[in-house]
Amino acid sequence: WVSHYPTFASGAAPARLKRVAGLGMNALELSQNAQLTDWVVADLNKDPKLPYPDATFDAVTCTVSIDYLTRPLEVVAEVARVLRRGGKGAF
Repeated sequence: WVSHYPTFASGAAPARLKRVAGLGMNALELSQNAQLTDWVVADLNKDPKLPYPDATFDAVTCTVSIDYLTRPLEVVAEVARVLRRGGKGAF
C-alpha cells in the first residue's frame, strides 16, 4: 500500500493531527496505512452517504477517486455535510 499523504518519520500521522480517517473499498490497504487513525470500508458508488456525523472534519480530501465515482455530486454534497464551518475540501 502506498499512501497518498506525505510520509512522516514515524510512518504515522503527526500528533497535531488528532484524527486522520480513511474511507475506501479495500480493507487490507486501509489497514496497512499507518497514517490513518481510523478507517472504514465503503463503496460510495453503491451509497454516496459518508458514514460520519455532520460537521465532523476540518478538512476532507478525495485522492485519485472522484473520476471513478458514479454519483460525484452526491459525494461532494456529503463532503460539505461532514465539514465543520470553514472546513476545506480538496478533490
